[in-house]
Amino acid sequence: MGWRILRAAKAAQRMRLICLTSCTPVMGFVDNAVFRMQYTGDASDGELALPMIREIQPDLLITDIKMPFMDGLTLIKLVRSELPRTKIVIISGYDDFTYAQQAIRMGVDQYLLKPIIKDKLVEILVELYGKMNEERQQQEYIEYFRREAQEYENFSRRSFFEKIVTGVLNESEIIETARSMDMDIEAPFYNIVLFSLSSAEYDGSAPEIYTENLASLQDDVTKLFIGRPELILFRWNITIYAVLVRGSEDDIVTNTIECIKNIRDRCLAAGNDVGWYIARGTPVPRLSALPSCFAEASRILSYRYLCPDEHILTEASIQDLRENSRFRAGTCSNEIDTEHVRKFLSGGTENEIEDFLEQVLENTGERVVSTALLCRYLAMTIYFAALKYLEMIGCSIDSLWSIDLWPSDSIATAGDLRNYAREVIRRAIDLRDRESTRRQHVLLKQAIDYIDKNFSDPSISLDKVAKNVNISPSYLSAVFSQEVGQTLTEYITSRRINEAKNMLRNTDMRLSEIAFAVGYKDPHYFSFVFRKVSGCTPSDYRRGTGSEH
Repeated sequence: MGWRILRAAKAAQRMRLICLTSCTPVMGFVDNAVFRMQYTGDASDGELALPMIREIQPDLLITDIKMPFMDGLTLIKLVRSELPRTKIVIISGYDDFTYAQQAIRMGVDQYLLKPIIKDKLVEILVELYGKMNEERQQQEYIEYFRREAQEYENFSRRSFFEKIVTGVLNESEIIETARSMDMDIEAPFYNIVLFSLSSAEYDGSAPEIYTENLASLQDDVTKLFIGRPELILFRWNITIYAVLVRGSEDDIVTNTIECIKNIRDRCLAAGNDVGWYIARGTPVPRLSALPSCFAEASRILSYRYLCPDEHILTEASIQDLRENSRFRAGTCSNEIDTEHVRKFLSGGTENEIEDFLEQVLENTGERVVSTALLCRYLAMTIYFAALKYLEMIGCSIDSLWSIDLWPSDSIATAGDLRNYAREVIRRAIDLRDRESTRRQHVLLKQAIDYIDKNFSDPSISLDKVAKNVNISPSYLSAVFSQEVGQTLTEYITSRRINEAKNMLRNTDMRLSEIAFAVGYKDPHYFSFVFRKVSGCTPSDYRRGTGSEH
């Protein structure tokens, strides 16, 4: 009995075929009649052929029901479990009917009766080739559709991560939600890496402007996580990304370090006009412990305002910086560095205020903040640093900066100072965010107007829209998802499909013409997207027989 194994190059769109049969004429039939299939090897029995099948992963398997060493039913069961996409054709005689019934229940795609007739075999192979080619094309469309719509700033993904690290979801809810989002999140150990990417001059008061260097870096960094199941990327806020690192007890640290190294290498290559910082937590053995892991990473990352030259922040490096700073000064400083306050106000969030104040006041020392006079002096320093920053970014503060926030004699202790500084910084961040939101709305409207006028351009993309309105692609994507409730790509797709529906109902244009008119070069892909979005084909929609979502 001869076992023939065939394989074809993907570039030629040929199908990989394995034939396990004692009917040697089958080989010649295929070679002569179905030029898109080729044999690539042979084996004398099933046990020898199985490793080759696993290695080649054929598109089509033709096998006898009865074979020595391993019968066809055993083989079919193994192939179905390991290679579910492989098509299977069985060859049987009339006396093998019971076995053939079992094979059909296992999901074989076709059967041939002995003796094999050439025309029948060719008919089946051509039919299966067409079926496999259609399935492959559909899979390619699905992958392309996913890539096209894969903006890591997707609002639902960002919301999911926020619920994880704030403890809103328990472990079973996290797993269930992740599965509904087609996300594999389970692992023995977890860690969180936070990293910040922005232009070096970004001050937080306005949408981040478009620069080729930053856009390229953001694209390069996010590509790091494609095809890396142990690293799951999320958006945390406008400038900060989060990576959920997964792994075993033995490799979680290695995975974390490799993740940081890959981000660092790309940031270093980007040059000095990009601001970047990285921090990580301590690995934890369960999903329910991620809030504490995130809190640790977030606290460490907040030191970027005090240590602007230290791009990879760790507990150890922060301790070294503290010791070095105190050694150089000989003692704790009586001053608060107003530049540190300005940097925090430019990019800090309300959630980071406590950590920032802890760092600032720790640097001044217990002896200093225990003196009432110096507490008032430090309060005044923070107050005027905030005023200067708000004036610098053009905020109108007269009507909002009330007299109750002026430094007063009531500030006498470290606790008073902390409470006062917290409120001053909180209000300054609120004013900064209002100014930023006002400018966001203007630019967001410009972006939507641009899309509405240019959605039929096949080359339109997040990067192209961002460049046109002079906003960082990452910034635009995050704001767009948050304000509009869908990603920018989803919005473009929606505009295209709505326009296509209008043309289908109100014109006699062919489907290919409509596809091109709304921005799709490939009519088949247009039909795929239309059905994905609308729940029916373009033809069914035109006839009024489609059932829309």
